Amino acid sequence: MPSNERANLPRWNGQRGFFEIWFLVVLDPGGDRAWWLRYTLFTPAPGSPGEPRATMWAAAFDCASSTRPAVALKSIHPATAFSTLSPSGVRIGDSEFAPGRCHGQVASGEHAIAWDLRFTSEGRPPVRREPRGTALLPLPTRVAHVHDDITFDGTVTVDGERYEVKGAPGLQKHLWGTRRLEELTWLYCPRFREDPDARLEAMIVRAQRKPGHPRLAPIYLRTGDAEHTFHEMPNMLFTRVTSPSRGELAFSATSATVAMKGRAWCDPRTLVGYAYRDPKGWDVLVAQSDVAQCEMELFSRPHPFAAWRPTKKLTSTVGALEFHAPEAMPGVRYIPWDGTALAREDTPDPVRETG
Repeated sequence: MPSNERANLPRWNGQRGFFEIWFLVVLDPGGDRAWWLRYTLFTPAPGSPGEPRATMWAAAFDCASSTRPAVALKSIHPATAFSTLSPSGVRIGDSEFAPGRCHGQVASGEHAIAWDLRFTSEGRPPVRREPRGTALLPLPTRVAHVHDDITFDGTVTVDGERYEVKGAPGLQKHLWGTRRLEELTWLYCPRFREDPDARLEAMIVRAQRKPGHPRLAPIYLRTGDAEHTFHEMPNMLFTRVTSPSRGELAFSATSATVAMKGRAWCDPRTLVGYAYRDPKGWDVLVAQSDVAQCEMELFSRPHPFAAWRPTKKLTSTVGALEFHAPEAMPGVRYIPWDGTALAREDTPDPVRETG
């Protein structure tokens, strides 16, 4: 079995207090549209309310649309609707994810999203975007960056409008664990105008918001010239990722001879939100836009005592942004945990009202 198929194998064996996720990001090459698809399994911890469930999530982003910049939906199924497919796929209801393909549909109210996609990673194995040795730690959340740098072909239909997907860049990840991360911010940009080989992924990660829990900021950057491992020690000690305003990210990194700084942002109208539940019953609120933009500048010097000189400027054509936190982001509509569509705009605090 190829290594990326092994990385997608389900980890759930019937235990309580567990979640598992397979998600895909599909970015239209033109930058105006994007789609996000998520296959999940959830079981509450012993003594926590709720029943085991399998859930399909889908979001469609269209920054060229003035009336429908983003649609986000989910469908909730009993855990019995979840099954495995050989060799390393899963099925939830009539939606499937398997090696090299995925299809499904989600509908709620007047909205519906359906997809039938194929993808290839040209046989490349999973990649690592966290510090070396992380897999050996007893972490409550695990992630496998299974397919990086893949392209999608097929169709996506949003509210009856069919889109042909051709050569769309994206990725696929597999996550599982027993406890949600309380804070996570994520940026992913696989295409840049000035350098077709450039790729960027940046994060802020904090497992718990309490004294003694560090906030880590791994940054991975690849250009046509080199691979810059700011996600490794000791370089990760000199990274910084912040969110200065709603829907915006600022980041910087420095090694002995290379430095970079940049920012990413999205139109706030394209942000959609979801309540992700921890197995013990508390929620993390996620605000997301997959039609983000990014710009950054690179610097270099021949040795650590020399002055920095600018070497390259990069601007992205496509990108994805996510903000995970215990608090709701002002101005963003969320799908409550037990809901299937975004709350109405006239609902002041939909997540809190539904618990």
